[in-house]
Amino acid sequence: MSPSQQNELISNEVQELISYRPHWIIRKGNAIFALIIFLLLAFTWVIKYPDVIKGSIKLVAINAPKLLVAKTEGKLQKLLVDNEQEVKLGQPLAFLQSTANHQQVLALQDVVSRIKPFILKDSLEILLTMPLPVFDQLGEIQSAYQDFQNTLKETLQVLSNGYYQEKKQALQKDLYYLSAIQNNTQKQQQLIEQDYELQQMEYKANESLAKDKVIAPLELNQDKSKVISKEQSLEQISAQIINNNIATLNKKKEILELIKYVSDQQQKFRSALFILKSKIEEWVQQYVITAPENGKVLFSSFLQENQLLTTGQDLFYIQPPQSRYYGQMLASQAGLGKIKTGQKVLIRMESFPSNEFGYLSGVVAYISNIPTARDSFLIKIDLPKGLNTNYNKTILFRNNLDAQADVMTDNRRLFDRFLGQLRNITKR
Repeated sequence: MSPSQQNELISNEVQELISYRPHWIIRKGNAIFALIIFLLLAFTWVIKYPDVIKGSIKLVAINAPKLLVAKTEGKLQKLLVDNEQEVKLGQPLAFLQSTANHQQVLALQDVVSRIKPFILKDSLEILLTMPLPVFDQLGEIQSAYQDFQNTLKETLQVLSNGYYQEKKQALQKDLYYLSAIQNNTQKQQQLIEQDYELQQMEYKANESLAKDKVIAPLELNQDKSKVISKEQSLEQISAQIINNNIATLNKKKEILELIKYVSDQQQKFRSALFILKSKIEEWVQQYVITAPENGKVLFSSFLQENQLLTTGQDLFYIQPPQSRYYGQMLASQAGLGKIKTGQKVLIRMESFPSNEFGYLSGVVAYISNIPTARDSFLIKIDLPKGLNTNYNKTILFRNNLDAQADVMTDNRRLFDRFLGQLRNITKR
């Protein structure tokens, strides 16, 4: 090939190469790469997420649900309520096995509660209008009831037909008559004393005349006899007054003894009533499960009649109409400065797995300034939604439920996090 042909061939290849147009990716690759880098940086500036401070937490309730347990071992003789039923304070929920008839014991308790206010006011007359029903299946408290019944009979004898009241009125009338007699006797005494003084004056005058031989000694002796007779009358009146005083004191003693007897009988009946009341309350506390307050009854497990129970076994919860809950969180000093009031808290219960029940939502309400003995700080967590989880499930409260809390601190940009990492790397 000649040099001219070679030059012509090279010239064509160069021209073809020069005239070839590259693909758009090659032509704009740098711009696209720069745009991607810019977008990534923009995302790192826009994207934010909080740091998480972890800590242990315990749930605490104000007016918490009340747990009711079996106080004795035996069968569940009678179930009186359904699950989630509204109940009232003092309402029986279940009967536990006992030798006594539960209905009779509760009826007796009702009778005692109706009698008690009148007894406290010493108004025993109510016993005359409120006959005591016959109870013969009281089991362990039958003997206490029998003692009470005997005392009641004695008390009714005191009150029946108003015997002691009439006797007291009769004694008071005797006192009135004795007082009238005493007044009359004292008036007689005053008259006799005046007559005695006049007789003495007459005797002294005649005594002077007898010394002057004006009157005979025999006549003077007659005057002296009259004086002595008046003195005897005064002594008799004084003795009568003393006897009247003694009779008055005796009547007063009888009234006091009568009052004391009635008072002793009242005290005896009051003591018998309170002893019976105490026995009934002990029995009811052991064999009758009652609602401690108004609310909703929740079964702690499946319950059925004739089921065998053990002492201390959980039976019911009484959920009050309004209960408030909060968490007591213990946070270490690490990251404590990031925690502020108002921050969101996620609470995962150990007894209720979060993958099944979800988590509770809380808010930081208070941060203690003083550390605990373990150098942790106490933080109060309010629960605006109560015990309802994000899965719309309600957690059954129990005292001191343990959980883990994640405090969502202030949001930080992803860019700031990368920049912080770069600073840490450069410092090393």
